[in-house]
Amino acid sequence: MSIIHVTQIKNYLNSVYNGRIDLSDCNPDENAFFFLTRALTAYTIQNLAQVDPSTASKFVVDGSNDNGIDGIFYDEKMKILYIVQSKWISNGTGEPENGDIKKFISGTRDLVNFEFNVFNKKVQNLSNLIMKAIGDFNIKIQVVLAYTGINLSELSKRDFENFENEMNDANDILSTTIMNQTRLHDSLKIGISGEPINLEIGLKEWGKKEEPLKAYYGQVNGLEISEWWNKYDNRLFTKNLRELIGDTEINREIRTTIEKEPNNFWYYNNGITIICKSIVKSALGGGDNSFGHFRCEDVSIVNGAQTVGTIGKFAVLKNKGGKLENLFVQVRIISLENTDEEFGKNITKNNNKQNKIENRDFVALDPEQSRIQTELAIDKISYYIMRTETQNKKEKSFDLADSTTALACANNKPSITVQLKREIGKLWESIEKAPYTALFNPSVSGIYVWRCVQIQRKLDDAIQEVSIFKQNREYSISVHGNRIIAHLVFQEMPLNLFKNPNYEFDSYINMFDFTARVTLNYDLIYQCLNDLFGNSAVVPTLFKNVRKCESLVDEVNKIKKENSL
Repeated sequence: MSIIHVTQIKNYLNSVYNGRIDLSDCNPDENAFFFLTRALTAYTIQNLAQVDPSTASKFVVDGSNDNGIDGIFYDEKMKILYIVQSKWISNGTGEPENGDIKKFISGTRDLVNFEFNVFNKKVQNLSNLIMKAIGDFNIKIQVVLAYTGINLSELSKRDFENFENEMNDANDILSTTIMNQTRLHDSLKIGISGEPINLEIGLKEWGKKEEPLKAYYGQVNGLEISEWWNKYDNRLFTKNLRELIGDTEINREIRTTIEKEPNNFWYYNNGITIICKSIVKSALGGGDNSFGHFRCEDVSIVNGAQTVGTIGKFAVLKNKGGKLENLFVQVRIISLENTDEEFGKNITKNNNKQNKIENRDFVALDPEQSRIQTELAIDKISYYIMRTETQNKKEKSFDLADSTTALACANNKPSITVQLKREIGKLWESIEKAPYTALFNPSVSGIYVWRCVQIQRKLDDAIQEVSIFKQNREYSISVHGNRIIAHLVFQEMPLNLFKNPNYEFDSYINMFDFTARVTLNYDLIYQCLNDLFGNSAVVPTLFKNVRKCESLVDEVNKIKKENSL
């Protein structure tokens, strides 16, 4: 059946992408082949990112000097950067060469290091978009191999796995998606975003609500949820507030529960809310509510995107589906059969507004924060602790993120600065223990916090000034290494004196040459990074790795001491 499937994929690409694919750089004799491989790239973006064919075709970068990358697309709402390699295999029975896979991985490494000089103009024209994407704290990179064959060698699978481990050394940022002939053909059968999703859902210990709308609720097994994800991916969330899927703090907590306490998942998790056009209960199971089958038409998950996505990726990417057998999630299914579209939008909006609590919300309970806030208020300095507080950012105001950033960079432990870069929310995880108590404790005065914030602002400006003149990998180091640069400069300052209210702080910072010190420390970081880890190290990941950053800081400080810099 392979050749039939390939023919059907080919017919679809011809019908949808004819006239949309740029072939101006191709030899006319090879136009047919290049059309298919480039159209396959565009369709992959179309299918995964849920964009229209015209948009998808604009992000095909295949050509000479593409460095193994055929397509690049950044979904700003989902915070996902798609990096695609496609292979058109006419007979449907071959597989990509391992050398092509290695080139693709190497090209991806160059891309995240901002080595745009080794790419063609098509990639270079997307450089600002790529830098914006990779600079986002919540970015997820999805490396996608699309090909019209069936198999993939164990060597190629291992190469992808090793690259994932390298990129995810500090925290999960990259995943691999294999769109082989089977998955491509299935995606055509399912349809694109305009075609509704219908699900057969099994509910354990189910219940029913009749008024004002029909709704059912109960527990769904984790394996069933992983099957939804594997089949439909992000299409499940087309009516959701899609940007919420990128919340890494929530995803990590969900994954930890799956791995360590799957039996307790129902107790810990807020559950999933589904809206659909109609619900019909199957006669299977009779009137007993211990288990029921329900057919739901035109479904969309409007709350619980992180839960579904994390469960799905856990099963598919980690091959740990066995743990999901003991995991159950509370699910609500609401039928919109007898209401208007506006009510469905209200369900979506309010489900996502009323439930989200972050680690920083618990910080407001810490009396040390109130003390700092009061001390500063006496000097007419506004310190905003809670997310809900109206924040009028002025010269003499700042918020909890500002104070945490400054104190983490000023702390003498690089590990805390690295955690700041990895995920600031972890610094607020518990107000009763480190690392939070290393930053906020009775010895930390309001004036010290405010002075550190002022220094951090000047450092940020200086780093921005220095980075303007950097390109490619050098720019990447200035962007991703910004917190370590700030840490190194902070350690050159008389921090203990800043705690003295009578210290001539304004005179000190007016005389301090921030640009010169940032430039020096950047140059030393650049030198030591290459000496310690080589010029092919993945920069975004490196600056989120505690061990490597500690080694880097030690080496920089050693050189500064030896040369009295």
